[in-house]
Amino acid sequence: MRQYFADIWHALMSTFQGMGITIKHVVKKPVTLQYPDERWVLPERFRGFVHLDTNRCNACLQCAKACPVSCIYIDTEGKGVDRYMTRYAVDFNKCIWCGLCNEPCPTNAITMSHDYDHALYFRQKLVYEFVSPERPIPTHKQKRAEMGFFVEEEEEDHG
Repeated sequence: MRQYFADIWHALMSTFQGMGITIKHVVKKPVTLQYPDERWVLPERFRGFVHLDTNRCNACLQCAKACPVSCIYIDTEGKGVDRYMTRYAVDFNKCIWCGLCNEPCPTNAITMSHDYDHALYFRQKLVYEFVSPERPIPTHKQKRAEMGFFVEEEEEDHG
């Protein structure tokens, strides 16, 4: 009989304790965001999807060599002055968002964006093509300057 009343007492106390926690959360301001209309503010060093500035890229292949999972594909045609980049693609099915690809880039053409939500129905669409084969990009410095692409400025020696 004693155990019966102890169980009732324990049930009432645990109910009041649970209701106290519930009442505390009812008066608090909610932290729910109405996605996709509202989004979290991301930290400065957040690494999202890879972004390529095709005007700056000179197809040096450093990013593809640095990628640990080989998800960057770069194709070039020609040699010397007549060398053109015909394909630059990133396979986000493989990408691990490590940021190692943007470290060795001499022109800072490849960066990590703050974009993180690319929900798609088909995995084949996660291979992003940054360069169109119909419009290849020159890789030689002189040819790039003539066509209006980015060319790294050389510092003059004022000695």
